[in-house]
Amino acid sequence: MTSDPQDERLLKQALEWFFLLQSENCTDENRQQFNRWYYKNTANQAAYAHAERLWSELNQLKEKTSIPSLKEARRTRPKRSPARALGLAALTLVASALISIGWMEYNAETVTYVTRTGEQQTVTLIDGSSIDLNTATRLQVRISLLQRQIILDAGEAIFDVHHEWLRSFNVKAGNLTIHDIGTRFNVRLHNDAVSVAVLQGAVEINGERMNEGYQRNYQPGSGLSHSQPVDAEQIEAWRHGRLVFRQSPLREVVAELERYHSVRFLFADPIVARETLSGTFDSSDLDLFLASVEKILPVKVEHLPQEQVFLLDWARK
Repeated sequence: MTSDPQDERLLKQALEWFFLLQSENCTDENRQQFNRWYYKNTANQAAYAHAERLWSELNQLKEKTSIPSLKEARRTRPKRSPARALGLAALTLVASALISIGWMEYNAETVTYVTRTGEQQTVTLIDGSSIDLNTATRLQVRISLLQRQIILDAGEAIFDVHHEWLRSFNVKAGNLTIHDIGTRFNVRLHNDAVSVAVLQGAVEINGERMNEGYQRNYQPGSGLSHSQPVDAEQIEAWRHGRLVFRQSPLREVVAELERYHSVRFLFADPIVARETLSGTFDSSDLDLFLASVEKILPVKVEHLPQEQVFLLDWARK
């Protein structure tokens, strides 16, 4: 993406108006002139909103960086006329700096990572953070000067975040936004349902804090659940090629298997689906898993003529 000179000109005008309106010597006439400019067209309104957003995002950056005249511009107060509210030289430098940073933000590259069914991948980001992607996962990563944004489109991932004071780390999954507070956490998204588990540190979910050792679930229609204790071993088992079940209904067990293998399970009797299973299994060995199910439960597994379709029924004695 390349910057448009017209857009840059409008942004500079918007920044000049923004600085002038903050001035102690801004007059009613100035505000009337601004209103005429602002309501002239939607492009001016969008440019001013952009200027406000940039200034808000840079509130902390202005205190920490050595961009020329930023601190001086903040301290400067006009002595003669509103047109010199920050001093022309300082204003030009600040506007140029913000425009440059603004275009760096909007032009930051988005990188997409995808795993296929049964595949897992570890990604190390340029900031030192790492992401473990589970089976059938798709996420987008966008790291810019001021922020780190992740969009989880589908699947599951564990985020091990390198904390930075300046750049926030946010994960968007369905209707949830998870904000990192120096932590390690797991996010799973399936059919708009989201599960978030904090393994270390803490996160904010849609602005609400959740500490280590807890998880929350979101379901469309019912919203966000209360915090519940998390089974860390069960959550992290997939990273080691294992699936851990604790009194899990068989319908949930086979649904989990369908995530790791290109198969489909059917139940001959709905009651079979309510049978529960406990144990630790190799996620990659489907045959061994099915053989184990037949040994543990009064259930038989039949491979139907359709390719990769299995029927679960009561075992006949």
